[in-house]
Amino acid sequence: MKLIVFGGSGYLGSRICKGLGAEEVAYYSRSNNKDLDSAGVRWIEGSITDREKVIESIKDYDTIVDCATVWTEKDQKFYDVNVNGIKNLVEGIKKYDTDQRLVYVSHINIDMAPQEYFRSRRITEGNVNLIKNSMVIRGSNLFGEGARIYSDLRIIASSQAKEMPGTGNLAPVHVDDFIEVLSKNPEFRGSMNVCTREPISAGDAVNIIRRNSGMKPAVLVTKSVFSAQKSANKMKDLNLMDPDRLDALFLNYYRENTSLYRYVENPQSFLDSLKGIKV
Repeated sequence: MKLIVFGGSGYLGSRICKGLGAEEVAYYSRSNNKDLDSAGVRWIEGSITDREKVIESIKDYDTIVDCATVWTEKDQKFYDVNVNGIKNLVEGIKKYDTDQRLVYVSHINIDMAPQEYFRSRRITEGNVNLIKNSMVIRGSNLFGEGARIYSDLRIIASSQAKEMPGTGNLAPVHVDDFIEVLSKNPEFRGSMNVCTREPISAGDAVNIIRRNSGMKPAVLVTKSVFSAQKSANKMKDLNLMDPDRLDALFLNYYRENTSLYRYVENPQSFLDSLKGIKV
């Protein structure tokens, strides 16, 4: 396998570079990753929105993984990174016509969430399907050493929020388990959901971190959708993080048709990983 990973310098992308057992690996990203560089992985500097460079970069690779993403629109738009980025890849694959495999790392819940982050991914998946040899793998919230989920939960736990929604399910999956599912499906075509059956909301996780830190837990509001939203709005007033990101933490990411347990015998536990987490 000759593999190129778009967004390869990031948390998930760098692990995909190392975890698929490819004979030749390159990562395409705006910034480099020192661990990948020291491992001899080739860095191609660039943005996935650069049409000509993207098309040229994929020419010699038979497997293309797109996990390029942004969580806020401070410097790049969701639509540009997700939709225009995948259009560039699709155009290149059609140009070379060598049955290159396209893997798009999407997100569970895109069919239900109203945020632009998820809406742009819905459109992107439609473009991925234009390639016959393609796979859409939808992950829930990833955890593991260095994962963003911990820093987000710490921010909320250390805040003055006295109540928060008790709704949603993070359905978190360990990054290594996610990559194991991906690695065991080198020829899969279609869409696949990957999440755990371990039920835990963001509010539950925040309160675990608060208890670990000797702090008073927040009240979790579950009486109605209206009351839960009201508590979410109060949290937004604290300006803890991007409002859309805050909303996203309290969505339901569980899907019954998860493929995790088909390929991973003993998935790692998010609850266990929270035992030593403090603010």
